[in-house]
Amino acid sequence: MLETVQHGDRTVGIFYTYVERFWTVTGRQIQRVEAQEEYNAVHLMISVWDTDTGTALPVDSGLRIVVERDGQQVTERAPWPMLSQQMGFHFGDNVIFGDQATFTIDVEVGTVTVDRLGEFEGKFDESGVVSVEFDFLRGLRNEIAVEKYSDRRGNAGARAPMEMEALPLSVAPDATELPGRILGTATSGDAVFIAAVSDSPDGQYLTVSPRTPYNEYVLPLMSLSASVTRNGSTVFEGALPVAIDPERGYHYGTRTDGIESGDELRITVDAPPQVARHEGYETAFLDMPPMVMTA
Repeated sequence: MLETVQHGDRTVGIFYTYVERFWTVTGRQIQRVEAQEEYNAVHLMISVWDTDTGTALPVDSGLRIVVERDGQQVTERAPWPMLSQQMGFHFGDNVIFGDQATFTIDVEVGTVTVDRLGEFEGKFDESGVVSVEFDFLRGLRNEIAVEKYSDRRGNAGARAPMEMEALPLSVAPDATELPGRILGTATSGDAVFIAAVSDSPDGQYLTVSPRTPYNEYVLPLMSLSASVTRNGSTVFEGALPVAIDPERGYHYGTRTDGIESGDELRITVDAPPQVARHEGYETAFLDMPPMVMTA
């Protein structure tokens, strides 16, 4: 880790490792991005979380980075929203520094625009810039340990999450921690979906919490919709917008008039997670058929 910097209600963590190949996602199509110019470059990673609760905020909030050397701009870009087996959700990209020197990295943090519930209501409205100094030294970068898993290639499983005390990972809440009554669990495209319903001031709130298998990272930037059928009649049909709160974390949800025992809940993935993938996730979470569960 380079540094953690406070910005309003949020903490921004900046990290780096070796240049890595990854895969971008457009719709359901993937595009491989090769690791280039490895000698004078790093893979720069940024995570954002709520300072008070440690809840990771895997939201597209207008993040941008500017790298400068001696007051001259080296590069400016919007880092990719990404998913890796060791780090979960983060923003990242390969950045070429050109030579060993001291650089300034400015991170522009935008306003969070998704629905914020509970203690998060009204938070994360401040935009601004945080800055860190970075001494790019190839020798220091080359001391980063790398584990090889070629003997496990093609086998089901995932690398263990990284252990870093200062970094809250984007792990979804356990089913027992979700508010309300659990409606069911289903799988689609390697992902696990947990649905729950809880009372709200204007009806009931339907929560759908997708996560990766094994490490249970949240799966952000999806488009989901749902329908509820009772005795053959549709009593609810609509989109499931993204929302965040301390209890549910990053999830998809909406208010309904009510879900009764025996109702049929159908969850449709209209678009899979629009996040770039590190190796190991490049073919997962793309072909995601609808799921049906009975309340």
